[in-house]
Amino acid sequence: MEARAPARLRRGASVARRGLGLGVLLVLALLGTSVLGTVAVLLGIGAASGSAVAGWLLAFTLLLGLLGTFWTGRRALNLLRAGRTLPPDVDRAGPAPAVADEAGLLRLLRQHEGALNGPARSAFRRTLLATRDALRLAEDEPTLSRDTYDVQQAAREDLPELMAAYRAVPASRASDDQLLEQLRLIETRVQEVGARRAAQRQRMLGAHGRYLNGKYRGEPEE
Repeated sequence: MEARAPARLRRGASVARRGLGLGVLLVLALLGTSVLGTVAVLLGIGAASGSAVAGWLLAFTLLLGLLGTFWTGRRALNLLRAGRTLPPDVDRAGPAPAVADEAGLLRLLRQHEGALNGPARSAFRRTLLATRDALRLAEDEPTLSRDTYDVQQAAREDLPELMAAYRAVPASRASDDQLLEQLRLIETRVQEVGARRAAQRQRMLGAHGRYLNGKYRGEPEE
């Protein structure tokens, strides 16, 4: 539930914006009605007195009022329908960050794996897979921890920048060794995060099992 709080906040902000838009439309409609109504009365008096110009202006004023009513109604209808275009649980801001990060890792793999030799390609794939797994395990965190931040940085900045730097230098044994070392550093860090998150989830599962045993079998929680 807490992980969906940002989506609920965005939906609340969207509702507030639609409400504000409807309020502005209402004020504009009232002002327009007041102004056009006053002008129409004055022109009506002139037309009743036999003024042809007043008659034409009255017809034009009434046409403006009709067009304004149509525009206001259409705009209000669009605002009311805006919240119904997607189901309530769909994130209107686009894909979840973890999904976008995974897509970025896949693009990175396709972009660079063909330029790597055997050991570097294997290390690159292992690091990407470890980063992907850590992203999935940290996906439901209600707040951004240091672990989650490091994994996201690895996916969004560290790995792309590392591969760009490696591809920018001439191929050599030294550059290959540096690439392997830096990939190993990233892989080790994201594996630590993944292992910590997996253990945390395992503890949560065990605690839930003890709770269910106590609830349905009368066994005390340890």
